[in-house]
Amino acid sequence: MPSAAESPRGARHVRIRAAVSTLLVLVALGAAAGPASAATSAKVCGTRVAVVVDTPGGFAVGYLYRGDHVRVLSRSADRRWARINTHNELRGWIRSTSLCR
Repeated sequence: MPSAAESPRGARHVRIRAAVSTLLVLVALGAAAGPASAATSAKVCGTRVAVVVDTPGGFAVGYLYRGDHVRVLSRSADRRWARINTHNELRGWIRSTSLCR
């Protein structure tokens, strides 16, 4: 007498269970990782005028003034620069010393 896994119907059932188990593990791993990047809000407060550049140490693309609110999208590896986005879609990098919460 053949086992359940040897019959066509049993083999299909085993494959479905394996696929569901794999999917559940992948979903659990994705949920444990959390969001890919969490943007935080900050305010320009270190200087009267802060220069926004296209890359750390690069060309100026705009200016921000003390009190302007920005979203910090990421920081450089040495934490000296912050990649920001403003409410009017100005995007670039700013020195971290120019920001406060």
